[in-house]
Amino acid sequence: MHVEETNAAAESALGAEDRELRRLMLQAQVYAPLTEAVLRGAGLKPGMRVLDVGCGVGDVSFLAARLVGPTGEVVGVDREARVLACAQRRREAQDVAHVRFQQSSLESLPVGAPFDAIVCRLVLMFQPDPVSFVRRMAEHLRPGGVLALHELELAAMGLMHPKLPLFTRIWSWMLPTCERVGIKVHMGLELVSTLRGAGLVVADGVVGGRLGVTPDADPTHALVETVRTLLPHMERLGVAMAMEVDIDTLTDRLTAELRSHRGVLVPSLMVGVWGHRPGPV
Repeated sequence: MHVEETNAAAESALGAEDRELRRLMLQAQVYAPLTEAVLRGAGLKPGMRVLDVGCGVGDVSFLAARLVGPTGEVVGVDREARVLACAQRRREAQDVAHVRFQQSSLESLPVGAPFDAIVCRLVLMFQPDPVSFVRRMAEHLRPGGVLALHELELAAMGLMHPKLPLFTRIWSWMLPTCERVGIKVHMGLELVSTLRGAGLVVADGVVGGRLGVTPDADPTHALVETVRTLLPHMERLGVAMAMEVDIDTLTDRLTAELRSHRGVLVPSLMVGVWGHRPGPV
């Protein structure tokens, strides 16, 4: 099934009212090429058994499934039933037999047959103790197996050229909000030390971002939808008021700024790092 057909099927299955799940899929669409590069760099290949921790609506699981092929297996786990129901509907729409989803927290996931690889995207930044979380993930990994992590480096605040006042202002709202609600804004660049602290051997890593080459490109829309999600916290914390953000016009205003400045932006930067569990293979 082509990407466009997959997205259309997912939208149909999702229902028109669930904006947050649509935001997650838009975000995943923006990050997909970056995450696929991380998974390929980590060495995912046909026949592997892969665990996707914090799989959400399933996008990373589907990326991994394409790399391991029908002779492999991907198990996506998440604690939220709502996102897993969406992931399951998407799996059925795509008819991917070698992916399955399971509702579980990492802490309550039984340790069974070890996996060849574990993948995890945009999960560690929300964990109070990322090292312990990675150590727990590694319990599900065979010796010599690979763990691939992909996280935002929020403190980098994206890239722009030329200077874009509204884009700068958006980050002046987002960054302090993320910090004050407990999101780890340096998680991307802390991945290497986190893996090592959990006892894994770091192999390599990359940094990347999606360039918005046109004013109305998906990265622009994904950024605004993230602002929408954070807006209640911005107001509660006194970072910005709804009237100031004016979320319903923010996309149009940011698009107009990009067009008038003939600007380009990378709304956020991501870091991917992978390593392996030591021990005899």
